[in-house]
Amino acid sequence: MLTPYKISAYSEEYKPKWACEMPDGCPPEDILIPSEHPFFRLAKQAGTYTVDDFKSYAEADPQRNWGEKLPLAVGLSLIDNEVKARKNLKLPMFRQFNGIIAITLNPTDGVVKQTGVHLSHFTWWRTESFKMSNLTMLQL
Repeated sequence: MLTPYKISAYSEEYKPKWACEMPDGCPPEDILIPSEHPFFRLAKQAGTYTVDDFKSYAEADPQRNWGEKLPLAVGLSLIDNEVKARKNLKLPMFRQFNGIIAITLNPTDGVVKQTGVHLSHFTWWRTESFKMSNLTMLQL
């Protein structure tokens, strides 16, 4: 389930410690709080995930000037539909990915917002309390 919320109210209630430094206006004011909500993230390897699978674009390329896209660059891309995640693996632009990680998010894991042109794409601003041990690799 995803519950619409304001980041100011979320911050007051959960007192998050973000996984990386957040620029001004990030996460945005209108967010969604996940509660036992399934998401999927593409992984470099088919059989396992690593900490590199959870690096944001901004962490992977800190010297780049992200400009107005910085709030999205510090977040992580998620897909809320397994079928679409599997289809993405077949697209040329995602050829560097070979696996899919299933993630079930809860309020203490951070917040999300639907971003981009596809309704199944979300950006996730992760907290330090997110545990990678709760992940599952999907069989392809």
